[in-house]
Amino acid sequence: MKIKTSSVITENHDEIITGFLNQYNQERAVSFENEINEDVEIVIYDDEMIVGGIIGRSLWGTLEIKRLAVHPEYRHKGIGSKLISAAETEAKRRKCHYLSLNTFSYQAPEFYEKLGFTKIGTEKDFPRGFSRYFYQKKIIFI
Repeated sequence: MKIKTSSVITENHDEIITGFLNQYNQERAVSFENEINEDVEIVIYDDEMIVGGIIGRSLWGTLEIKRLAVHPEYRHKGIGSKLISAAETEAKRRKCHYLSLNTFSYQAPEFYEKLGFTKIGTEKDFPRGFSRYFYQKKIIFI
């Protein structure tokens, strides 16, 4: 056996390793097989220009926000709140019970707390001198 380390992720290797993990998870998570497990992209445009968006996925009853960003000229104008609202609507459509995300202490933890997210964990000194926070928001079906 040999170990090879690279700073470039090979697409084929990524697929193989992801396959190993997916197989392992599926064998243990059969109760989630009827969930909508797929990627999600939510984008806001101003005319033809993208001014903000969310990249994420729904998995096992949770809609995970992997990335949320707003163009610098459009920040503090309600775009982020609209994106979170759209994510919550999509989570309901997919019958998810939670939204989840992580953010760094120098980003916008107060923004998420204001929108009803609860901090469920902290990774200290990542990146060095800061913290990474993990958040969750329960979806309420009416």
